[in-house]
Amino acid sequence: MIATYLGIDPVIVRVLFVLMALFYGTSVLIYILLWIIIPEAKTRSQKLEMKGLNINLSSIETSIKNEFTTVKSNFDKWQKSRNYNKIKENIGDIFNSAGKIFVVLAKVILVILGISFFIAGIAMLGTMTGAFFFQDSFLSPFSWTDVQFSAYDFATLFTDGFNARVGITASYLVVMIPVLMLIYVGLKFIFRFKSRSRYIGVVAGALWLVSIIVLIGSAVKVGYGMRVDEEISQGYDISQNPSDTLFIKMRNAEGNYSSYNREKFENVYLNFNDNGFELSGRPRLTIEKSNSNTTELNIFKSSNGINSKEAMTLAKNIYYDWQQDDSVLYFNRYFEIRGDKKIRDQELIATLRIPIGKVIYLGENIDQITYYIDNVQSLSDWEMTGKYWIMTENGLSLLEEHKKDVAEEKDATEESQSEEIKSEKKDNLKEEIEAMKSELDSM
Repeated sequence: MIATYLGIDPVIVRVLFVLMALFYGTSVLIYILLWIIIPEAKTRSQKLEMKGLNINLSSIETSIKNEFTTVKSNFDKWQKSRNYNKIKENIGDIFNSAGKIFVVLAKVILVILGISFFIAGIAMLGTMTGAFFFQDSFLSPFSWTDVQFSAYDFATLFTDGFNARVGITASYLVVMIPVLMLIYVGLKFIFRFKSRSRYIGVVAGALWLVSIIVLIGSAVKVGYGMRVDEEISQGYDISQNPSDTLFIKMRNAEGNYSSYNREKFENVYLNFNDNGFELSGRPRLTIEKSNSNTTELNIFKSSNGINSKEAMTLAKNIYYDWQQDDSVLYFNRYFEIRGDKKIRDQELIATLRIPIGKVIYLGENIDQITYYIDNVQSLSDWEMTGKYWIMTENGLSLLEEHKKDVAEEKDATEESQSEEIKSEKKDNLKEEIEAMKSELDSM
């Protein structure tokens, strides 16, 4: 650095230091002192001062260029060295090996995905095909029953045969087109073949969209077929001695209508039996106060339809089995849908009107069809069963409670009448005394 500062060849400075060290031995001591005293040149200006250069833009620019040239020269020398080529070859080998491993792993993963897609697609294809088109198959709907019942048969419960076929076909395509594409992609992953036609995806997508539109149209037609609601009613007089208790009991509380082999759709049940299937529904029984002195039963049947005529016909096809045996009324747990078996949100409401003072008995399980019966004690329907009730001005009341109320009212009335009699006697006695006083005064 001294040579740089003085602007001479560094060799001269080195020779002088060696001679001084040999003859005088002071150069080593001077070097150590200078190394300790002189601070390290850290900044660019200090480095320029160390070289004896003036600090200006030109010198700074020259310094930067020299440093860049030095670095570039050293890097070029390192690139030409054997170490650089060896490191370069090693890094290249590492990347080549990693790339080959990645390609192998990617191929294995794609094959595994392809096999999974293919197996899943085949399974779904078989399941959906059986469910949509086969009747006597373990893949068909309701296969847990002994009934041959396909998806088409099920669809005809809600619409006509043509719309059922259209809807089932559209539903099948909506489900199956993605499944077929899944199988196709799985095969491509496994065998890595190239498709000859690039329009397969476009055609499949267009067909899928058309199927969705057709399915929506079919569903709209089903809804349109239920746009009209009609109701019919029938009234029956319950002939009975007014003083007799009317017993209201349930038939088939459990019986043939268990939850097994039965599916519910809104208010209608689809029941499977040895003869195929039948449609039924659960009625609603209400008990109200009668405006006359007779007991009446009114049955209201309602159904939806595409027009009033169809809705009325379907309402008439509702059959309900109830019977009167002397003082006992038997109600069935379910009503039947006969004739054209269509699910049209059919309903049946049975309203039993009881005159005031009439005593009734609600049998066990009758709460399975009763619907919020109003009563003085505000008991729930299931709490009302197994008890005697009497119709009052305020609705049904427990007979025992009613008797207590009547007895208390009678006692209160008798007490009131007794007080009135006593008061009347006192008044009469006072009048007699006043009359006697008047007679004595007149004498």
